[in-house]
Amino acid sequence: MYIGQFLIVSLLIIVSVVISSSDVHVTCTLNDISFTCTNISSKTDFPLVLPANIQQVTICGSNTAELSLTSGLFKHESWTNVSELSILEFSDASCIERDFLDGLGKLKFLSISACTELKSIDPDVFNSAPDIEALHLDENYKLELSQVEAALAGRLSKLRYLSLIGIQATKTRVVLGESFSKALQSKNLTNLILSRVRLLYIEHDSVLETWATIRYLNISYSSILVAANIKWMQTGIVRNKFELVDISGSPRIIQDTIKTQVVNITRYMHQNITYLFMQSITYYPNQFRVHIRYINTLNLISSLKIMDLSQNNIIILNITFAGENYLNALEALNLASNNMEYISPSFLSSLPSLRILDLSNNQLHIMETSHELPNIFSKNKDLEIIYLRNNKLSVVPSTLFSSNTKLRVIDLSENELVYFNVDLCNAVNLKITDLRKNLIKTLPAVFLEQVEQIVRHLPTTNTHEAIKTNILLRQLRDKNLIADKYNYGYNASKSVQLAEKHSVIPQHLKINILDNPIVCDCDTLDFVKWVIVTDIVISNRTNVRCSYGNKDQFLNIETYEMIKENCRLPYKIGFLTGSLVALALCIFTFAAIIIRRNKRARENQGLENLRREILHDNINFKYVAFLSYCSQDEHIVDEHILPSLDRIIKEKLNTEKDLVCTGADSFVPGMLIIDEIHRCITESLVIVPVITPAFLGSRWSLRECVDALEKQRQVVVLMKQNTNTNDTIGAIKQLIAHYTRATWSDNEGQFLIRPSWNSVGEAIIQRASEHFLNYRRQNVNTPNDLIPLVDIT
Repeated sequence: MYIGQFLIVSLLIIVSVVISSSDVHVTCTLNDISFTCTNISSKTDFPLVLPANIQQVTICGSNTAELSLTSGLFKHESWTNVSELSILEFSDASCIERDFLDGLGKLKFLSISACTELKSIDPDVFNSAPDIEALHLDENYKLELSQVEAALAGRLSKLRYLSLIGIQATKTRVVLGESFSKALQSKNLTNLILSRVRLLYIEHDSVLETWATIRYLNISYSSILVAANIKWMQTGIVRNKFELVDISGSPRIIQDTIKTQVVNITRYMHQNITYLFMQSITYYPNQFRVHIRYINTLNLISSLKIMDLSQNNIIILNITFAGENYLNALEALNLASNNMEYISPSFLSSLPSLRILDLSNNQLHIMETSHELPNIFSKNKDLEIIYLRNNKLSVVPSTLFSSNTKLRVIDLSENELVYFNVDLCNAVNLKITDLRKNLIKTLPAVFLEQVEQIVRHLPTTNTHEAIKTNILLRQLRDKNLIADKYNYGYNASKSVQLAEKHSVIPQHLKINILDNPIVCDCDTLDFVKWVIVTDIVISNRTNVRCSYGNKDQFLNIETYEMIKENCRLPYKIGFLTGSLVALALCIFTFAAIIIRRNKRARENQGLENLRREILHDNINFKYVAFLSYCSQDEHIVDEHILPSLDRIIKEKLNTEKDLVCTGADSFVPGMLIIDEIHRCITESLVIVPVITPAFLGSRWSLRECVDALEKQRQVVVLMKQNTNTNDTIGAIKQLIAHYTRATWSDNEGQFLIRPSWNSVGEAIIQRASEHFLNYRRQNVNTPNDLIPLVDIT
């Protein structure tokens, strides 16, 4: 046994020496049970002997490969255990000969791909490897389908996976007819890939019947022409078991009739479909705008888990669902690169299980002024990853993610955000906030506090859920990773590997603020310090830059200390200035207190002078106030105004003397009204007009007001609420415009006045005191019968 291994290693060394001496450097690598050789150009370079226990082999030709796919390459016993074989890029191989696979009796997976000159396959070539389950004949552009059909007919009964990407590219049509159906008959094919074919022509009903067992159908980037006589509803397509369908880049699925009509293949798919990829199925010139408004036939949607509708130029997505069929199971949805201007909240509300939503590279900034945007994700309680990259957003509503407590990733990069004030208090599971390439100058303190709180109260990481979401995202981006049941043979992942470096959801919270015009100054000093010292992971922290003055600086501790020191200088100057100001303020305050105290004393003395003067019998002023009103308002005045005004003035001056003059009580009978008005105004210190609509319509009432203004009497207005003064005389307009007033209302017998009667009384007393003092100053030669003023100096 050891001798055999020694001979094999020796042979490999000899082969390596031979290879190294040639012009083309053949490279062979060994990895556990896998063996790969590249730059094979001839049979001499071909590894006729393998290391022990090899099960997976990849042989890749060079640009000048002259090796034919002939017999004798796999005769050594080291090939007997090989189960997976890939022959790639043999540009000179034009035919797969009959005995090519001799010696590969355990072969399960075979890929002969990218052989640009390959044209024919011997019909009996698979007799030597009857147990092949997965067959790839991809990118053999000159290989015709008839050659494949002849080789498969009656052979490879265990075949489950057939991939014919780009086959027969030199022909206008690839005809799928009876020969194709017979070739696949009784094979129970589960995976069929016919992508990147110029035109697939489905010629016979039996072709669709062979699809009844298929779970993975990939016809992406292929146009499909269906014969006119095919009855879709009577063929196998309605009985299929599709779980994954990829029709990306396949805009044309048409019926071959005189009058061409579009056929929606998704109508006929089984309701168990789980993964649907429809990227770029509506590829049209830029002027074409797709508006998806109504979907009435959605029998397939109830089990959908992943759906890709990206790059379809869907400008408006406003779907109304018919019946009770909703996307209840949909967990991942890709709507990126659609130039989308509107997405209906009702559509998103019908996705209760949605975990990943990609809305990148759209035009959702048009929805910024919409009342629907702030709560657009409120029904998506399970949402974990949201991509809103490159939507020209300048504003993000603060409540946008308030309902998404499971949110892990927020990507708002490459927008035009100037400010970021999104409420993240409920996003307790947040791991990524990507704000790259915006117009953000600083982050608000409330945001910094929220993310710090998230870190402090971060719940125990649910590893299972995080792994599940990571797998879901990678499956959305790469359909080849969806599940091992769709992957066969070489390079097929039995499980999706989730190393930390490949994981979208990190272990710790990350924030990315690169490529923003961050400003470093005294106003943003706290934010600058936070970026430097926070325990939160700042992506590429050492590369974050900010502008300070006219310079662009790295945002680091040196920059922070420089800014802090420069910001302290004004405080130092300010402290000295403030001390001087404080001293001056103390002096000013002391002086103000003295002045106010003297003023208050003068006011008190003035009030005492007024009280003594107004209560003396030999004076010029008998009344404190003259109450001017219209006779139509007499009942209001008598019931509410006069009693209250008389009472409050008596209380203020501590007297029982009537000091409110009214025309009804004070006019002398038999005298001219104008003379009596003049006398009462002359004997009163303050005029109190009761302005109502009736007052404004009475010429006597208006005359009283005008006369008071002409005599330069103080005026305190009592105006009924909602009185229109637009059409009254100018003097009244100026009176109302220039003086504050009390307003009153009388609704259903309830009288209300604002401000209170106490405030009204104080105002009248103060105005009366001021007028009396002015009067005394203007009349220096005081008559002998008047009581002198009290000295208030």
